[in-house]
Amino acid sequence: MLHLTSLLLIILINVGNCPVVLQPPAVVVEYGTSVSANCSTSKPHFGMAWEVPQGAVDLREDVQLITWNLSRLEDWDIKPLCYINIKNQTKPDKRHLPVIVYKTPDNVSISIVGHTGPVTEGTQYELQCDVQNVAPVHRLTVKWYKGQTLLTDTFFNDPTKTPVNQSATLQISPSRADDAADYWCEAELRLGPAAPQPPPTMKSDPLHITVHYGPEISDCPEYVWLKEGENLEGYCSVTGNPLPEPRWLKAGKPTDPTSPLRRTENRHNYTMYINEDTRQHLMVFVMYGPEISCRKHITVLENDKVEPNCTAEGFPPPEVTWFKEEQRVYFPKRMQRADAGKYVLVAVNNSTSNHTLEIEVQYSPSGIMGLNDQSVTQGSNVDLNCTSSAWPRPDYEWIYHPEPNVRIVSEDGVSKLSIASASGNNTGTYTCIASNTLGKTNLTVRVDVQGAEALCPLIVNPFNVVLEYRQSVVVECNTSVSPSDLHWEFLNHRVNNGTLLVNSSQFKNWDETPRCTGKFIGLDTCTKHVDITLYKTPDNVYNSIVNHTGPVIEGRQYELQCDVQNVAPVHRLTVKWYKGQTLLKDTFFNDSIKTPVNQSATLQISPSRADDAADYWCEAELRLEPAAPQPPPTMKSNPLNITVHYAPQIVSRMNSVLVPIFSDVSLNCSAEGNPEPTVMWSFKNQTIITGRRQSTLTISRATSANAGIYTCTATSLSWSQTREVKVEEDYRFLLISVFIIVFIIIFLIILVAYKKKRTRKYDITRNNNCMAMKPLKNN
Repeated sequence: MLHLTSLLLIILINVGNCPVVLQPPAVVVEYGTSVSANCSTSKPHFGMAWEVPQGAVDLREDVQLITWNLSRLEDWDIKPLCYINIKNQTKPDKRHLPVIVYKTPDNVSISIVGHTGPVTEGTQYELQCDVQNVAPVHRLTVKWYKGQTLLTDTFFNDPTKTPVNQSATLQISPSRADDAADYWCEAELRLGPAAPQPPPTMKSDPLHITVHYGPEISDCPEYVWLKEGENLEGYCSVTGNPLPEPRWLKAGKPTDPTSPLRRTENRHNYTMYINEDTRQHLMVFVMYGPEISCRKHITVLENDKVEPNCTAEGFPPPEVTWFKEEQRVYFPKRMQRADAGKYVLVAVNNSTSNHTLEIEVQYSPSGIMGLNDQSVTQGSNVDLNCTSSAWPRPDYEWIYHPEPNVRIVSEDGVSKLSIASASGNNTGTYTCIASNTLGKTNLTVRVDVQGAEALCPLIVNPFNVVLEYRQSVVVECNTSVSPSDLHWEFLNHRVNNGTLLVNSSQFKNWDETPRCTGKFIGLDTCTKHVDITLYKTPDNVYNSIVNHTGPVIEGRQYELQCDVQNVAPVHRLTVKWYKGQTLLKDTFFNDSIKTPVNQSATLQISPSRADDAADYWCEAELRLEPAAPQPPPTMKSNPLNITVHYAPQIVSRMNSVLVPIFSDVSLNCSAEGNPEPTVMWSFKNQTIITGRRQSTLTISRATSANAGIYTCTATSLSWSQTREVKVEEDYRFLLISVFIIVFIIIFLIILVAYKKKRTRKYDITRNNNCMAMKPLKNN
């Protein structure tokens, strides 16, 4: 198996490097059956063939795959070889196809070497498994089984590949536990992963063995204690295969072990007999009793001394013990209230008898049991159980704050107070009183309802007061339940009525809280207080620029500060920042100081030119809850008007200008800025004209001397900006004019010439300063 696995691993590793590819890479085939395998390559070649004694394939050049196909393999050591003559290689590439030829056994049988029939416990035997006509034997494994349990494996190293008969042996030493066991063996051929799965196997018929052992006598005590009426059956065990038949003897005479024994047969000798070598003697004791004589009930008073008059008889003489609730007790005993109950008399020899005596002890109540404090969630049901250990049973009484969801039931010596769907009104104390003719006792417990506010029947009006400093208000405290006490506590004084005048001028500090306290039956002492918010509006609110006066510069960071003087409480102060009528930001404070303080808030700004002449202002507002005056108290600062200085910016469009010769042209330059900028035109480093915010340069009857770069400069404080305009001569009008004049002259000349051809010649003479034309004679 290891050899085949290694071989397949080598084949798989080299597949990528070898041009010869076998599919499958290895073959496992049963002798006499068909087999086939492909040999292929992806490289050009001069021919490929299978070289094999059976089913050889001749050399072929026109294919990339050839198949070795054999319908019946009958060679036990066949080694097919595929070779390919690869182009540009001096030697052909070759690969052998690993082939495992196998044959399953004709028969598998199991036997005991040199023995037939039953085996004897503890004797060594040799089992032999015969496997007939199997191949290859080095791949054979013989598995040994007892029932379905695998005992061991036997392997073989014989290299013979042809079929052989093979045997394996197993040493066993059977015990009585192996009686009727089935031994069997199985032949398995381990042919590797390329073989059929599961691997070929053949089982032998099972070898059923019978184990002889014994006879033996066991579980037979030397002394036997039997109750009267019992017998000896089952007291001694006999084992053996084949099973023996024992006899019982009493004083040497046969007896029936199933006969009931009487107390008169006490201390007799019995013998179990199988043969002279196997026998067992027993001494038999017959037990009886115990028998108890005692009363069932007695009544005593607390501290009475009790001695029960009870007896017990039996064999062996019984040991007498008293128990109460499984605890041993001793008499005579002085009885206390906790000693009342049932007492059990236990009489023991080799059997047990008992008798119950009930002792009733009468006493007065001295404690409440089963009643405890409870903490429950809102909506839960609550049961308070009150019980007393007093006898006779006591009567019960409850003291508590009554509510509709409370119910009391008393039965079987227990008083149960039940609360259905507990709420905060049920939080409080509950007192149970237990009493009988001998005395009484009580216990108070507490019920807390978690998640619910405990009932406090105090009504404070108003309960939330917003009070301006130096003002007064009257508050009332009332209740719907009759209190045992009701009073106000304020400024270290107690006022024993429900009306209290609160004058803020008397406050020693700004955090005084009037408290109304009431005490009620079954309820907790409860207190309700008046929440007083004492406030003071600011004396003044003003804002400024931190560390700066005068105009501000566009784009720079500045910090505005709003100062609020003498205001309280500061944690309810909000500073609102505005630019014009636009709210910019709210500033809140977390300072817990309640007395008047000076408070400042800041705002970071970076002004732009759009903010020039803007008004910034802040407003102090006290957020004093809904009980406060509406709208809430506010105070505004005076507006902070800011002037924003910013760099000049030329806003006129400045393009190159074509000027017709001898024409007029105007150049305009406008600029914006704060402060108002100065605008100046210059030409060839000479200032021509200046103005405020804008300047217009006029050129009359422009000539080539006026062509060039004109510069507009806007200046303000330390800022400046320049723009350039290029002025060029425009000859297009002159050229067009010349062209038109030339065209007219040419047209006139043509016209005159044309007229001469169509008219006579005239002599032009002056007469009396007048022009006259006379026709000329032809020469």
